[in-house]
This record gives sequence, C-alpha cells and structure tokens, in this order.
Amino acid sequence: MRIRLKERRVETPDAMSFIFDLGGQELNYAPGQHLTYELDVLAFPDERGKSRHFSISSSPTEKGIVMFTTRMRGSGFKETLRQAPIGYEITCEAPEGEFVMKQDEACLCHVFIAGGIGITPYRSILRWGADLNKPLNVLLMYFNHSLPDIIFRQELEDISRHMQTLSLVNVLSSPPNDWEGEQGQLDESLLRKWIPEPDELCFWVSGPPGMVGACRELLKQIGVEDLSIRNDRFMGY
Repeated sequence: MRIRLKERRVETPDAMSFIFDLGGQELNYAPGQHLTYELDVLAFPDERGKSRHFSISSSPTEKGIVMFTTRMRGSGFKETLRQAPIGYEITCEAPEGEFVMKQDEACLCHVFIAGGIGITPYRSILRWGADLNKPLNVLLMYFNHSLPDIIFRQELEDISRHMQTLSLVNVLSSPPNDWEGEQGQLDESLLRKWIPEPDELCFWVSGPPGMVGACRELLKQIGVEDLSIRNDRFMGY
C-alpha cells in the first residue's frame, strides 16, 4: 500500500510522530499491531536499510490515517522522513503482530507496563477504547527518566480522566523536586505495591528488550504465570 506523509508531530525533545494519509484506502488493523514501512530511496546513509517496522500508535478509530511514533536517534531512515516534504510517498505492508486487545478481552483486568517508546501500542489500545466508549479496566505503569520524556502525557491524562477504569502511574527515575508521583526504577517492591493480587490479571510488557526481559522475571517473582504475560520488544533504541 502506498501512503503519503501528512504531518510530523514533536512529542518530546527526542520523540516524533509521523502521520500518514491513507488516500482513501482501507487499512484494517487491531490496536497494538505493527507495520513495516519502506522508503523508495534513503536521503541519508543507513546500515539497516530503507525499511523499518514500528508499532502503530494511531487507533483504528482514527479514520483515514496511520501513525507511528519513534525516538529520533539520527538513523538515515528517520532523518529521511524528518526532512521529507509533506506529501512524501512511502510503502507499508500488511499489519502484523499478536500484541493486541481482542474483543473478548475488553472486559478483563489488565496491567500495561511500558518503558519509554514502549508506550506506543498502548496509546493505540487506549485511544481505541476511549473512542468506542469501552471502559477498559487497565493499570498503566509508564517508566521514564524524566518528566519531559513522557510521550503522550497530556493525552493519557485526558483519557484517564474520561475512562474511570484506567489508572495511570508515571514512574520517573530522575523526577523534578516537586514531583508527587512514583519515582525510582522498575523493581519487585514497586510491582508489589501496585499489584498486590496478581491473580486473574492480564499482564502486558512493552519497551526495550532488556527492560522487557527484566520485567518478565520480576512478574514471575510476584507470582504471575508465564501464560498471563505478553510482551512487545522494541529493537534498536
């Protein structure tokens, strides 16, 4: 499918969303899936080539567009898109991935754990739930270094105000002096504080591979079964 760049949106000092116009085409995907994007030509060298896959950060309810959000770390692929003119055309393949909220799971209790850019599939899922008035029962624990690093901060707070079954917990490792929220690192004590009874919960973990692996081990330590954990690893960050 050929899609065209519609908008670039700065989310944090080092994260940007790229929104593409579908041009009237249908792109059917489930919240939480990912797409592979391919450039015709790289404007800057990139040893990883001219294609990448990213979680879809838009929701299926946002008609006519698809969006991905990424850390801008100077790769040739991302710099090409950063400097491309509006209307720039690229190719995307069919959606893939099992990190999705199925229709029959919307009534269950979920714990979403995100590190940094790992928030992107959750934005898709929560936007979908909010737009369709589905009161998703979710505890979202979002780990970042500092306050300016929180991607979609305002939108997530807005969704949590309207979706009373969503609990949003931002955790900062280097918070400002006036920070009243959680601080520190992802560890067993913090998980036990917020998840005292892990039975019958669906656990989702999304972020850099090291964080995902460590989180899975911590979840097992507090009594979560492997089958109750699904994960999405973000490579290359």
